[in-house]
Amino acid sequence: MKKGHFFIWMLMIIATILGVFGQSLAYFVDEHMANTNHTVYYLTIFTVISISIYFVTPLLAYLMMKVKKIHVKYSNIYILGFGMIGTCVSIWSVFVCAMWWG
Repeated sequence: MKKGHFFIWMLMIIATILGVFGQSLAYFVDEHMANTNHTVYYLTIFTVISISIYFVTPLLAYLMMKVKKIHVKYSNIYILGFGMIGTCVSIWSVFVCAMWWG
């Protein structure tokens, strides 16, 4: 049961880091990569990955509840709480990405 909670929390932390710090990560990757891709492409990739993880995590919590990996009371907290956090961070990351694209 603890592995399920740990996995869900780690997914949310990774998605939040990618969503909030995507711009800094894009600059970092652009500085350390040898190819000539534009930084905006890295930011777009980080934004898409972050939003994808936010969509998958509530589904994963629901499925884990169905197979009894996590308790029902935790599943509702995960779905509602992470949905609100995911919405705010996703809106921010899409806004930043849209500003970069111009």
